[in-house]
Amino acid sequence: MKIILAITEDKYGCSAIAELIRKLEENKKIENEIKLDCHSMGGKGNIISAKTVRIVKSSIFKGYDKIMIFVDSDNEDSQILENRIKDMLKRNGVDMNRVCIIVFNPHIEILLAPQENNPLEYLRTHDRYEKSDLPKRIRNIDLNTVYKLEVFQKIVKTLNDP
Repeated sequence: MKIILAITEDKYGCSAIAELIRKLEENKKIENEIKLDCHSMGGKGNIISAKTVRIVKSSIFKGYDKIMIFVDSDNEDSQILENRIKDMLKRNGVDMNRVCIIVFNPHIEILLAPQENNPLEYLRTHDRYEKSDLPKRIRNIDLNTVYKLEVFQKIVKTLNDP
């Protein structure tokens, strides 16, 4: 069993990641049994903070196998955002071997509408989408379609790492 801590921007992100992992397990896309804990940071601005550093360090000390930090790029350059988070953690002495940063470009909703440049806006205007719908909608994604996304492949690879 692999014990993972997911750190997300908000509570809907936590529920969505839990649903995604459940769907991956049901469809035999994950080789490991996953025990997931999740911590919501209450907004993107709170991801790059001393609180995140404390949570990550504490999780490593507690023996989590992997800490996955999920963040939306909100059209910021994904690599720059990932590097900012990595630099913050490294500067504070975090061993990055167990940390994986997942940046959704532009939002986690890319999993719901992978063909759209701005999936959040598309879903709001065409599907009456509310952020609270995210976990329920994750249950219905087409894994074959989202598997084409680099970010999705990174999630699956991280969950399957021994």
